[in-house]
Amino acid sequence: MLRQRVVTGSVLAAAALSGIFFLPTVAIAGFSALIGFAGGVEWVGLTQRQPSGARRWIYGSILAAGVLLFWKVFESSFLGVASVALFWMILLGWVGKLVILKQPGRMSPHLWLGVLILAPALGLVPYLHGRPVYGTAFLLTVLLIVWVSDIGAYFGGRRFGKSLFAPEISPGKTWAGVWSGLILSVLAGWGGAYFLSLPVDHLWLLWITLGVAAVGGILADLFESILKRSSGKKNSGSLLPGHGGILDRIDSMLGAVPLFAGLSLLF
Repeated sequence: MLRQRVVTGSVLAAAALSGIFFLPTVAIAGFSALIGFAGGVEWVGLTQRQPSGARRWIYGSILAAGVLLFWKVFESSFLGVASVALFWMILLGWVGKLVILKQPGRMSPHLWLGVLILAPALGLVPYLHGRPVYGTAFLLTVLLIVWVSDIGAYFGGRRFGKSLFAPEISPGKTWAGVWSGLILSVLAGWGGAYFLSLPVDHLWLLWITLGVAAVGGILADLFESILKRSSGKKNSGSLLPGHGGILDRIDSMLGAVPLFAGLSLLF
């Protein structure tokens, strides 16, 4: 299981890095739409026990088109970016409240919710990549946060984990894993931002942005766990060996990217 997870993660990371550095933004948008399609196909599987293939393909196509539509909206509207960031802040605030109160929470993965969750967040990926001059730095920094947080939480939890973080939502997560992922991801994000010369007038704003994005990724992971538990599923799919489905792989990114993109408007 661990070997599969490492191999799959390494291949995906290598592909993502190659795309970020060498492909134009329109290609990044195309890949984001493809991920939206695959995520939409899996989302239908969360809403129904045995959905038809046609229903999956139609919904996936709607999600892919939505990703491209939101990308173009974000390119011409800072208000759109800020609105998505606010939406995720409210949603993840609810998840954070469940953690504090030690409540399981429940939310059915309705089809309309899938559009709100997937299309705007994935549309922000090409938006960040296409930002003038520093687009590559913006996108790579937030992805570093997500990747390192996942790695740090996994190994930190396995090595030091004892006290459970959110047992009612995701019994496998521990406070040691959360703190390991959080600290390492913020440091990695700062290192990436420094190395790539990300333009930030105030260092404190960068640290806040990195911290908020890292926490957002952790809570977004829990949000997907709530959706899966509400629908009686362990994984969203089985496309990625060692990770599950597409949604299982991008869940943290869906929360981290909008918060990072919203706060980056202040840079």
